[in-house]
Amino acid sequence: MLYCKKCGVHLSGSMRRCPLCQGEVSGTPEEDPYPVLLKMERPYWLTVRLAGWITMVVLSVCAAVNYCFPSGGWWFLFVAAGLASAWLLLGIAFRKRRNPMKAIVWLLVAVSALVLIWDWRTGFKGWSINFVLPCLIPCMQLAVAAAAWVLRLRPSDYLLYLGLCVLAGFLPLIPLLCGALWMIYPSVICIGFSAVLLSTLVLLRGSALRAEIIRRGHL
Repeated sequence: MLYCKKCGVHLSGSMRRCPLCQGEVSGTPEEDPYPVLLKMERPYWLTVRLAGWITMVVLSVCAAVNYCFPSGGWWFLFVAAGLASAWLLLGIAFRKRRNPMKAIVWLLVAVSALVLIWDWRTGFKGWSINFVLPCLIPCMQLAVAAAAWVLRLRPSDYLLYLGLCVLAGFLPLIPLLCGALWMIYPSVICIGFSAVLLSTLVLLRGSALRAEIIRRGHL
């Protein structure tokens, strides 16, 4: 067994220096009691750096062209905002990659906020509440259900997130009742689909969903 004279402690394993004082140790090395952790490689960082470099090149080229030909307005800012939005969504997906259910819910919130902001900043033509959100929400609901089925998750791992996506499906009811829509069919389909999904969820997994809400909410 190894021994550190400075710290006065015995050490097991084959380390060359004391983990406390980093001083030299004496004695006979032994077999390490714990497996050696392999250094994890992160090949995706190369892809991230390459994507970042491409982004900067695109921004630089667009800024230079826009500066030389400014007659069409500062469209370079829209390119920058679009790339920033894409990086934001990729960042959310990357940070929440260990929990696909949470990632889908976060992406639903982020995309909804972004399309509303884009619609507002471009004169609010209404395309966000008439088409994008009523089509996006059912897609996210199906994504949660499909991911839960493919990954064979337990009900406690996906019911709360599926319930949140189902409740989000009733949000188009607000502009519909306020008369703010000029195309009602996508919103009506979204609300109807969410109602069917909610009734199915309550009938098949009602008790499990209630227990999950109580557990997560500390009720």
